[in-house]
Amino acid sequence: MRCGKTADVDHESPVKTTAAGPAARRPVPLWRRLLIGRNVRWTLFRLLVLLTVASVGKLHFFPDGKPRYKRILVDGKSMHPTYENGQTLWMHTLEYTGRAPQRGDVVVLGNEGESPLYLKRIIGLPGDRIGIRRGQMTVNGNVYEDYGHGRIHARLRPLVLAEGEFFVMGDNRPISSGGVVEAEKILGKIL
Repeated sequence: MRCGKTADVDHESPVKTTAAGPAARRPVPLWRRLLIGRNVRWTLFRLLVLLTVASVGKLHFFPDGKPRYKRILVDGKSMHPTYENGQTLWMHTLEYTGRAPQRGDVVVLGNEGESPLYLKRIIGLPGDRIGIRRGQMTVNGNVYEDYGHGRIHARLRPLVLAEGEFFVMGDNRPISSGGVVEAEKILGKIL
């Protein structure tokens, strides 16, 4: 026996959706998702991180508006076997802003913004006595055989390098011409 009123009960609960409810959510257009994303706060945060990374990158790679690194293409055989003709190298343009070039550094020589550029190794430093006799290079009276191979065909009477002067030569000694260069002609160091 049943007591009370009986009524047909609809087991589906009536849910009204409002404009802010899940059923009323409109799909976000593709252009807005790509440009802004679904969450504006996260988009602003990502934008701030991107701007910070870009600023730090610009300061690192382009201080004072000049590129810190430049790509160099080897043209010739004067640095063979260390570097081959057609090889791509990177030059650090600010390497010598805080320190002087060292013996053994491979440097790019030339005038800023002009061609051609030359790739040579520093053999002599300011104050060194450099000479070439019987196909051998001497630095301060000692035979210098580091970094090069082959007999040198040129002759050089011993000379003392002045302040700001360096003696450079390619690693392929039989075909490379060496000489004295001023510090201003050294554009950067090969990495």
